[in-house]
Amino acid sequence: MRDLLQRLRRRHEFWLASVIVALCVALTLATDSFFTLRNLVDLLTSNAFIGILCAGLIVVLVAGGIDISFTATATVAQYLALSAANAWGATWLTLFLMACGIGVCLGAINAFFIVKFRVHSIIVSIATLNIFYGLLIYATSGRYIYALPDWFSYGI
Repeated sequence: MRDLLQRLRRRHEFWLASVIVALCVALTLATDSFFTLRNLVDLLTSNAFIGILCAGLIVVLVAGGIDISFTATATVAQYLALSAANAWGATWLTLFLMACGIGVCLGAINAFFIVKFRVHSIIVSIATLNIFYGLLIYATSGRYIYALPDWFSYGI
């Protein structure tokens, strides 16, 4: 048991987890609204987009690659999905699946260049990051989408 504690204390993850637990305990003691179900739901709701991006990116990282074009991929997918919502009045599920499909297609472009031409993933992702953003800005003339469906602005 003592040997296990010695090995744990040498790991960075142990100290990171210890600091997180200490912060949670301190914030719980300092305020009565920190460690509540409502706060947990708010945290999960406000960070859902980041969680979805992380779920896609973890596949690349586990495979030993790196992808920095995921922000451009997400932006293009979101813009096209919201444009479809405004044009056709599609449901949130349709738009979610559409955005996921667009993201997979744009990710497949990265994979094609990495595998076919044996280029390192960071080089390809830097290139596609600029290409995706550039094409989006060119195609939209840099216009933002202000008209959002009610369910997008106020929740499902």
